[in-house]
Amino acid sequence: MSDHGARACPGASAPITPDAPAAADEISRLTVAYPAFRFGCQMVGRHGSCWVAERKNGLHPGLHTVITSDLGELHAALAAEGGDGYAR
Repeated sequence: MSDHGARACPGASAPITPDAPAAADEISRLTVAYPAFRFGCQMVGRHGSCWVAERKNGLHPGLHTVITSDLGELHAALAAEGGDGYAR
């Protein structure tokens, strides 16, 4: 994962950072799009506030956790998992 500043998710008009007021709306959208994961924003060491996605069933095969300050990177990692977050 990268440690650079947050970028806009594809199609967004402005960057959304984990500490922005729009973060709650984005977490709601992520929860609907990727039901196998729970989402949040956490302070992560020197990187500051980051997006965190963690698989609800940690024993399920596939991607377990994504931590990044880049919302586009978060979407890309979860989409690569199979669209809804469930490994195929």
